Amino acid sequence: MTALIHLGLVEDHRGTREALVRNLERAGPRISIALAVDSAEALLASALLPTLDVALIDVQLPGIGGAETIRRLRQQQPRLRSIALTVFDDAQTVVEVIQAGAFGYMVKTEPFERLLLALDEAASGQHPVSSRVTGHLIAQTMRWSVSPLTDREEEIAAALAQGLSYADCARSLGIALGTVQHHVKFIYRKLEVTSKREVRAWVERSASAK
Repeated sequence: MTALIHLGLVEDHRGTREALVRNLERAGPRISIALAVDSAEALLASALLPTLDVALIDVQLPGIGGAETIRRLRQQQPRLRSIALTVFDDAQTVVEVIQAGAFGYMVKTEPFERLLLALDEAASGQHPVSSRVTGHLIAQTMRWSVSPLTDREEEIAAALAQGLSYADCARSLGIALGTVQHHVKFIYRKLEVTSKREVRAWVERSASAK
């Protein structure tokens, strides 16, 4: 017999939230909706949070956003398995949410039966992902495992990851500041990032994959 799943739901749109609750309640006795709230703040402050097994988190939330909510849940309740539930299936959103610690990623247009299966999968330790976003995850994994950077670009990326400024990078590597700035443009373009923080995250992932 399938174990009871204690579920939390965060969805700011009232109609969508109520429809989800109704459908989940009709799904049978294996799902217990312990919490259905309209904001991340309400979820994070709830005394019921430690009792949850799975949490469905809307990505576009007012106040604390979905990705940040998932990140905090991962830190505060590491046994809780968060599933992003969203209309967005673009690569940037998918990668951001997965990096935040989402256990799964489901698009709202999936049939309801697929969502039910996703809850069972998450509760049993699997990672449910909508078929529409698997391509983004595969592409991102390939970018992490095979470096697109030249040796010099990797050296500069590693220096940036250590918190060095462009000028410090230049001094450390014995090259001109303009050369560093030139390489950084290509690093950002190849890694599809926009900040030193994202470069550091890429360096850390690449190191762990080796």
